[in-house]
Amino acid sequence: MNITLRQLRAFVAVAEAGQFTQAARNLHVTQSALSMLIRELESQTGLRLFDRHTRKVVLSEPGQELLGTARRVLAEVEEAVRHSKELTSHQRGRVSIASGTVLSSSLLIPFIALFQQRYPGIRVELLDMAEQDISRRLEQEPIDFGLGTDWNRPDTIEAHPVMQDQYQALLPHHHPLTAKAQIRWHDLAAHPFIALSSHSPLGQAIQRQLTTLDIRFPQVHEVSLHTTVLSMVRHGLGLAILPANTQSLPEAAQIIFRPLKAPVLPRQVSLLQLRQRSLAPAATLFRSELLAHIKRQHSGG
Repeated sequence: MNITLRQLRAFVAVAEAGQFTQAARNLHVTQSALSMLIRELESQTGLRLFDRHTRKVVLSEPGQELLGTARRVLAEVEEAVRHSKELTSHQRGRVSIASGTVLSSSLLIPFIALFQQRYPGIRVELLDMAEQDISRRLEQEPIDFGLGTDWNRPDTIEAHPVMQDQYQALLPHHHPLTAKAQIRWHDLAAHPFIALSSHSPLGQAIQRQLTTLDIRFPQVHEVSLHTTVLSMVRHGLGLAILPANTQSLPEAAQIIFRPLKAPVLPRQVSLLQLRQRSLAPAATLFRSELLAHIKRQHSGG
């Protein structure tokens, strides 16, 4: 059985008009074309749908039973078409993005607020998590993107570099090293150090550089959260190393950030996406707007 939407529309139009002439006018087709559609539908269903009288047609009993179903099918198709148009015109949709806590707070949350002002019908779901979990979650869950470093990335995940950050030294407000505009990595060695956990990609990257430079501290506090690092530095319990974008967090108030040199160590941030995952219109728009936002921020625009 191959019933078409044109046949159902013709059937409903005749049932509602009670005659072929008016129904043909309503559908903007010829009466012969309309009659053909009704004959095709009756042939497909094996039912006589109308009783023909001299001046009008009346639904047969099977036709009365089919009418409700035909109306529901056409209404559902119209709803699907309307929904599709809303998706393609960005009137509605859903986007999900996973990120570590610092990038979520410093970059994504301000951007999402701007994005939702422009596109209130698109729901954005932000999943903040440990950075080392992003790739695994992208593989296992229907998440559109991840934002983080290209760390231990499996082949199933593609990375699009979006920005470079720089590692900086974090100092208590009255620390002697704040007198320097830039700080050498070895300048930190004489002071207590607050380290991010070695389970995090960021903590591992910093520790690799410290090991390469053979830097040892008199005391090391290892913690899991950026907020704990910032609080400990603010209270004078030691120095720390974190990316420059940490400076935009409210918890970083009263902490002095200084660029590190000898060497300057960049940190590449990428937009991560499962290779086989296609993007809905809302996610494609979000990606484009996010990349443009990051470009403006880092070009001073």
